[in-house]
Amino acid sequence: MPTTLHFIDVGDGNMVLLELADGTRMLYDCNVTRDNELRVLGYLARVVGWGARIDIFVNSHRDADHMRGVKRVHALFPIQKVWDSGVTGTTPDSAEYRDYMELRRSVGFVEVQSLTRWEFGRSRVRVMNSKNDALPEDPNAQSIVMKLEHLYAPAQVPGSALLTGDSDAPSWRYFILEHYAKHDLSTEILLASHHGSLSFFDDPHDDHYYLKHLEAISPAVTIVSVGDNPHGHPESKALEFYEAKSRGSSRGTRLKRTDQDGTVKVVLNDDGGWSLWDRQ
Repeated sequence: MPTTLHFIDVGDGNMVLLELADGTRMLYDCNVTRDNELRVLGYLARVVGWGARIDIFVNSHRDADHMRGVKRVHALFPIQKVWDSGVTGTTPDSAEYRDYMELRRSVGFVEVQSLTRWEFGRSRVRVMNSKNDALPEDPNAQSIVMKLEHLYAPAQVPGSALLTGDSDAPSWRYFILEHYAKHDLSTEILLASHHGSLSFFDDPHDDHYYLKHLEAISPAVTIVSVGDNPHGHPESKALEFYEAKSRGSSRGTRLKRTDQDGTVKVVLNDDGGWSLWDRQ
């Protein structure tokens, strides 16, 4: 069974459904709103079936656009367990925050640690970043960064995808790149951090944009999860960097945007390689 990722079009937010090789279902972040709930929940139903369980909800960090509507998802697709970093969010008085913390208490949770990995059949999940007192006291910097690898032959490089939450340049420069070699970071599919924000490249300790992490990742295709927003996402300079540093698919595709291409589905195949579809 392959490893499949669904980068769901949820507007200006993030939501990735992961179907792992042993049948485990993960949901990395959530952004269900009144405007998109019929489309988003309908898509989940088409993929997993109404009432099917979500084994693990991974909250990359406690910002509203990464956990909005999780209570609604849980009502229709029962969540069995929550993973998060344990880092307090910036808006603990919001309805989204209260709903998330209620779910976290009711179903149980695991505070996942950096530099750990989990095996789900042929699917390997690496947690490359999480709570870290050495990083700025900013939930974005301490986002859970996960790499998904599909292991199909011991002698070959696994198919992979990298999920970055809202992690920023210091997360990568001062922690992730200190602990992982280039071959650990290299990936086929990259979820652009923070909806295409320049914070992924902007290190406040440096006058120049930081690019070494993107050069090490060297994705084939970068996917930007974004929609209408007041923040200027995605920023044109960030898109320029992603376009320049992505290698391209067999058809030459380097960049996908959920606001333009809809939901993007990626399959990491059992026999190697990967496939990509959009407008799901």
